[in-house]
Amino acid sequence: MMRISSPGVSKGGVWKGILLMCLLLIISVLNVNIAGRTIGFVFLPLIGVCLWPRTDKAVLSIITIFIFGLFLDLLSAGPLGLWPLIFLTVFAVLRPHMRLKAHSFNSALTQWVVALLFALIASYLLGWFARESRPDTTALLFQALAAAALFPLIYGLRHVGRYVFSDADARGL
Repeated sequence: MMRISSPGVSKGGVWKGILLMCLLLIISVLNVNIAGRTIGFVFLPLIGVCLWPRTDKAVLSIITIFIFGLFLDLLSAGPLGLWPLIFLTVFAVLRPHMRLKAHSFNSALTQWVVALLFALIASYLLGWFARESRPDTTALLFQALAAAALFPLIYGLRHVGRYVFSDADARGL
């Protein structure tokens, strides 16, 4: 039986998502010292969840995002299960893999802000529950602001990468 994919579904979508998440996960473990304050990028992989490619392989996407969430927990020394729970909740609510058309910058930015606010609140509450002490609010806010500042750059790089690595027919040329 021949399988016909729906229009707009990207070829190799899960693999493109995996590549994006790998890059963002590597960057997320970096810390920058600005004016005596150490700022991390732990919210950066959430951009990969929001910009997840359109694909018809939902189960594979869910498994992949779960695994990347666990890796982030291990690399950031956070409570085990925190980031998979946040990533999968954002994925379930926004359903980026089921978009009918490609993101515009404004729609992607709107979804990113909603996801970031949810992740900020959830990481605070779940971190407080898991560690039995309140997380440092200013550190979380600075990490969220750092990720928000990098969103346009990552969106632009994804757009350029999509242009470079896709064939001319997929680009409409």
